Amino acid sequence: MSERRSATILAADVAGYTAMMQTDEERAFERVSALIDHISRTISDLGGRVVSIAGDGLISCFETAPAALRAARQFQDDLAEAGAAEPEDQRLLCRVGIHSGEVVMRGEKVFGSVVNVAARLQNIAQPGGIIVSGPVHEAVRGAVDCGFEDLGALEVRGVAERVRCFRVLSAEVAGQRAFPPLPDKPSIAVLPFANMSTDPDQEFLADGVAEDIINTLSRIRSLFVIARGSSFTYRNRNVPVNQIGRELGVRYALDGTVRRAGDRIRIASHLVEAESGIQLWAGQFEGDVADIFALQDRVTEGVAAVIEPRLLFAEVERVARRPPESIQAYDLFLRATGHFYRMTRDDIETAKELTDRALRLDPESARNLALGGRCRLHRKVQGWVPPNHPSIAEGARMGRRAAELAMDDSEVLWMGGIVVALAGGDVTGGIALIDRALQINPNSADALTYSGMARAYLGESDVALAHLERAHRLSPLDAQTYNKFLAAAFACFTAARYEESLEWTDRTLKEKADYVPAWRMRAACFGLLGRLDEGREAVLRLLAFSPQETQASIRTYYSVSIKKPAAVDAFVEGLRRVGMPSGDEAQARSA
Repeated sequence: MSERRSATILAADVAGYTAMMQTDEERAFERVSALIDHISRTISDLGGRVVSIAGDGLISCFETAPAALRAARQFQDDLAEAGAAEPEDQRLLCRVGIHSGEVVMRGEKVFGSVVNVAARLQNIAQPGGIIVSGPVHEAVRGAVDCGFEDLGALEVRGVAERVRCFRVLSAEVAGQRAFPPLPDKPSIAVLPFANMSTDPDQEFLADGVAEDIINTLSRIRSLFVIARGSSFTYRNRNVPVNQIGRELGVRYALDGTVRRAGDRIRIASHLVEAESGIQLWAGQFEGDVADIFALQDRVTEGVAAVIEPRLLFAEVERVARRPPESIQAYDLFLRATGHFYRMTRDDIETAKELTDRALRLDPESARNLALGGRCRLHRKVQGWVPPNHPSIAEGARMGRRAAELAMDDSEVLWMGGIVVALAGGDVTGGIALIDRALQINPNSADALTYSGMARAYLGESDVALAHLERAHRLSPLDAQTYNKFLAAAFACFTAARYEESLEWTDRTLKEKADYVPAWRMRAACFGLLGRLDEGREAVLRLLAFSPQETQASIRTYYSVSIKKPAAVDAFVEGLRRVGMPSGDEAQARSA
C-alpha cells in the first residue's frame, strides 16, 4: 500500500568509479563497497534509511533536512580525512545531492520527483561536494553549522522547472569569503524590476526595462555599474539591501516596478543607499508603450541627479537612445532575451523563433539580428547542430549585419562581434567590433567577457585574462560566470599552460556541470598532462552530454576560430590520448 509523506532524499555516488574499474576492477570494487558500507552506517546512525544501492551510488531517506545534511557532512569529512594520506589520484570522493518534498512510500521503496531531483543535484556536485535545493536550504539555516553559496536557479536535466541550488560550505570557508571593495567612483546595482501587471507573461517587459536602464547607466564612464547577470540573481529573494551592497561591492541600489495595461505603461523606481538602507530618490513615470525608452531615460536622469549631478547628468543626455522602429519587434526581442538567458535547449530554440518573428516585422532590427545570431552560435557551442551546419554561417551573416546597423549600440556591437568571431571565423574582425563596444561602454561586463574569449582564441592570453578579471569585478555573481572561467581556460590553453587551464575548467564545471566546451577542454588537458584515467572519465562525461562528438568534429569546430598556431593540433592530440573516438570528418558533429 502506498503512502504520501514529506521527506528529505540524499543521493550520493563515488566520483571516478568508472576510471578505477578500468585500471583494477577487483580493487575498485572492494574499495567502493567498503565506502558504501561506511556511508550506509553513517546514514543509519544519524536517523536515515538507505532505500537503494546501485554499484557506486545510493539513495537514502530522512525525516528532516538537518539530519540529512549532518549525515552528508559527516561522511564527506570522514572521506577527506581518510584520503589525506593517499596520493591525489587514488582518493575516493563522493558527490552528494539533497532535496526535500513529498514522496510516495511503498514498503521499503521511495518514489517521486524528489528522488529524481536529488539524484540530478548529486550529478551537479563536484567530487567531495554537497549541493542542496532551496527547500533544504530553508530548512537547515540556523540548524546546521555551515555556510552556503547561492548558485541561483539552475537547469536540471529531466526537470521542467529550474531548481534553486546552494553549494554547502564549511563554516570556516563561509567566514573567509571576502566581499569586493567599493570602487573609487559612484557604484550602483540595478535590481530586477517587479511585474505589477495582471499578465504574468509581462515579466519579460519588466526585465527589459531594468536591463535597458543598466545598459544606459553603464555607458556613463564616471559610474561603476554591476552587470545584469549578477544583479538579476536577486530576483524573488528577500535579501537585505545592505547585504546586496556588500556582496556586489556597490554604494547604491535601484529597484522598481513595471505595470502595463494595453498600450499604457507605468514605471516606478527607488534609489537606495545600500549601507544604510535610506531611500534617496523615488520616481513614477507613465506614458505609451511606444515611449518606453524615454520613460527609462527619465529614470536614469533621476538617478544621476541624486548620485553626482555635475558629472552624470550631461552624460545621461549624451547617451539618450532612439526609440525602436517597431514596438512589436521590441516586445519580441525582450521575450527572446528572457528565454536566451535560461540557456536550455528549448529556450534557445524559442529565442531563435521569436527573433525570427521580430525580423519579419522589422528586418533591420539590429538587436534582433544580433540575438538571432547568438542563438545560432549557441546551438553550435553546445553541440546541438554539427559544426558545419548552414545555420552557423547564417548566424555569422546576421552578426555582421547587426554590427553594420548598430551605430553606437554597444550591446549589439559585442553580440555581433562574438558571433562574427566564433561562428564566422573572423576573430580579428570580431575583436574590432567588441573593442568599439568597449569604447562606447567601458562598463560592459559582457563585452569584456567576450573580448577575453575572442582574444584567447587569437592567442593574446595576457590581455584576455586582464579583460576577464575586470568583467568578473563588474559582475561577481553572474549566473553565467562559467563563460568567464571557460574563456580563461582557453587563454591558458593557447599559451600551453595546461595545468592552469585545467583549474579553470574545474571552476567552470562547478558553475555549470553540463557545459560541453569545458568537458572537451578538460579531457584534452588531462591527455596532454599524461593524466589518462582522469581524461578517460572526462571523455565519458563529455559523450554523455554530446554523444556524437569525435576528434574529427572537434577539429572542424575549433579550426574555424582558434587562430593560435598548433593549438588545435594540441587540443585534438590531448583528446586522442584519452580515448576520444576518432570519427569521420564528413559525418562529424560538434559543439
